[in-house]
Amino acid sequence: KKKPTDLKDEDYMKFYHELYPMNFEEPLFYIHLNVDYPFNLTGILYFPKIKSNLDVNKNKIQLYCNQVFVTDSVEGIVPEYLMLLHGVLDSPDIPLNVSRSYLQSDSNVKKISSHITKKVGDRLAEIFKNDRSEFEKKWDDIKLFIEFGMMSDEKFYEKAEKFALIKNTEGKYFTFEEYKKKIEPEQTDKDKQLVYLYATDVEDQYSYIQAAKGKGYDVLLMDGQLDIH
Repeated sequence: KKKPTDLKDEDYMKFYHELYPMNFEEPLFYIHLNVDYPFNLTGILYFPKIKSNLDVNKNKIQLYCNQVFVTDSVEGIVPEYLMLLHGVLDSPDIPLNVSRSYLQSDSNVKKISSHITKKVGDRLAEIFKNDRSEFEKKWDDIKLFIEFGMMSDEKFYEKAEKFALIKNTEGKYFTFEEYKKKIEPEQTDKDKQLVYLYATDVEDQYSYIQAAKGKGYDVLLMDGQLDIH
């Protein structure tokens, strides 16, 4: 309920550990939601470190109505790919007697859901813009969640394609646009098609990667579950 301007990073971390005493890892980022129009919503969402297996640890977001606990199965209120986040949401505009079918048809709930998506996209874009090196360091831990979002939500894709990163076998990160510019001179074929090369395992495919580099080509590393999609 407090204003974000009155809080420090430590306050958010302390609150996270109060919510999840068994979770010893620090979250990577957080987003403080504070809306009073066209609906009321306060809350804090945290980006946990996502293990490589799609660790869809659901029931990690708790929903309250005026500080009365409603549910921790927030499907319908929070888009599916954001179910990987942790945190609390409080809104007097979500009635206490929530049934799933009610939630899916309620216009307030739809507005809240799209607002949360927008805020998450904006916050990631802001972190990327203000501190790219920090964002790159955390990219491998959050990319699963961002790629899942891009595949399942067109609006989120439009925002995310500006800050989504791809990594080459040398461990350098690029936005889609930067990478396209980098490889255009060497990797455009005779039909003017851009050719992207990727490996899924640096050690297993070492000799192929070296052969490609020997010809002056760059090779992407796509070793995450959703990278190739």
